[in-house]
Amino acid sequence: MPSPEEIGKSGFTLRACAVAALLAIALAASSIYIALSLGAMPWPIIISVIASGALLKILGVFKPTNIHEINVAQAGASIGGVLASAAAFTIPAMWFLSEKKGLSIEPLPIITVILVCITGGILGLLLSVSVRRVFVDEENLPYASGKAGADVLLAGDEGGDKAKIVLIGGAAAGLFMGLTYLANAPVVSVAELAPLGMVLVVALFIAPLAAGIGYILGPRISVWSWFGGSLVGWGVLVPLLFLRGMKLDDAIPVVQNLGMGVLLGSGVGFLLLYMVPNAKKIFLPMFSGKEWYVRGAPVFSALAFLVLLALNVPFIGALLAVLAVWVVVGVAARMTGETDIDPYEQFGIVSVVAIGLIFALLGLNLDYSSSFIIVAFVTIAAAVVGDIGFDYKSAKIIGTKAIDMVKVDLVAVLFAGIATPFVLDLIHKSYAKELFSQTMPATQATLVAGSIGGFAHPEVFGIGFVLALLWEIAWARLLKQKSPISAMAFGIGMFIGFALSIPFAVGGALRWIVERKRPSFLEAGMLACAGIMGGVGIGGFARGAMIITGFVPSPGNADFLITLFFAAILAAGLAWAGLTRGKR
Repeated sequence: MPSPEEIGKSGFTLRACAVAALLAIALAASSIYIALSLGAMPWPIIISVIASGALLKILGVFKPTNIHEINVAQAGASIGGVLASAAAFTIPAMWFLSEKKGLSIEPLPIITVILVCITGGILGLLLSVSVRRVFVDEENLPYASGKAGADVLLAGDEGGDKAKIVLIGGAAAGLFMGLTYLANAPVVSVAELAPLGMVLVVALFIAPLAAGIGYILGPRISVWSWFGGSLVGWGVLVPLLFLRGMKLDDAIPVVQNLGMGVLLGSGVGFLLLYMVPNAKKIFLPMFSGKEWYVRGAPVFSALAFLVLLALNVPFIGALLAVLAVWVVVGVAARMTGETDIDPYEQFGIVSVVAIGLIFALLGLNLDYSSSFIIVAFVTIAAAVVGDIGFDYKSAKIIGTKAIDMVKVDLVAVLFAGIATPFVLDLIHKSYAKELFSQTMPATQATLVAGSIGGFAHPEVFGIGFVLALLWEIAWARLLKQKSPISAMAFGIGMFIGFALSIPFAVGGALRWIVERKRPSFLEAGMLACAGIMGGVGIGGFARGAMIITGFVPSPGNADFLITLFFAAILAAGLAWAGLTRGKR
């Protein structure tokens, strides 16, 4: 627990806001790269805690910091990463439809994306206040990542050792990524399996990142679900279709559409099963509270509606989009609190599909631009409300004022919301060849594109959707227990294939071994994985930035500089660890 002199102190300071804003932009940049590369975005809580603590302790030479100030800064930093990943899961769907499907779709202007990011982020943030009272204060849901962040903060005398682990993990992963590019071997494949219809590819340059995330998620998600989906889809179904006479290029989209159906059906199942029972106690306090941050949601909802109208979303579409955010935030908060997973892009997909259906029944047309604005708006709001649940949990454990979390997240949403569209544009230009391939699949964006632009095999998509929905209902209502396999992760595995699921499974298996053989190493592994996330994400973003801005004349030069940079950091980190061994 915090020391007696720290109890009751405010963590919302100008210094904490500055650190939060800086890290929110940095995590936004790396998170977009991670989201597009992996088709997943692990919570950036631990890396936010470590980075915030390090920066504030450096600044503490002028005025000592305290645990609440670090907690506040990390909250804003993590919001930046999550908001950006939500945009990366949705906005690139427009690129997919125009560049891969040949549809005539104009990209959204930068200012439009900024307004969508900021408006969706603030609405999700304000709606989270009442959600906190239900799921954090009353029901005391686990919010495991939030508790993990609090544990790192509370372990004050071990902070130096923890920072070393994160630093060395990040530097080693970044060095590996640079070396694979230098060796011109970002992916490896087993060509001998092609005659059997099996496509076995491993993405080397982000293998450490995938393995690290597999370790964080654990064997249930990464091995039995994610890898299991890849094995069933690409190890069984694709070869069967191939051997029955279907071309490989035709068989793969069938399995991918099936995976998309499973992914979305699982999300809809959770929406139907967990929202209705809690709607009353979540929303009523918003209309009776006296504090601005409690009653702010209804007022800001009206402003968000006007912003959507100004962005040329039809009146009915804007109204339904705001209503959709009110519906999904409770589900996002509860799912995050119980499972540590928030499928925020699925909430956006369900919302835009439902709104499109209403438009069709009314004989109206919902254009592409409005559809993408709506799906991004809802997705960003659901992402923010899920992430801030971790901040509320950490605040409850440590004693940080919840209102301080709300205020710093408002600041972070503004900075990350402005930075995100520029980073998206830079990544798009830098990785045009890799995007929507097995090395950078952008899974969620492809799913969004299919939902709006239409699936190649809608009947197969429907089968997957129904099966996943029935699966969720069976375990939640009939068996009344947690299912042994996550249908959501299973569907992602079916879509992506082996390129990422193999290193995912390696990480999950390593976690299983550590938990049983060396449980004392479990936390160190988590910290190393947090560093790996930061190292690969920062390296990938830096590579793209150097290429697109002309800082280096060729990608090879960028890869050399990244390799040199992370090699220097790794050497310094190992030297630091050796020199400080045994010291506190």
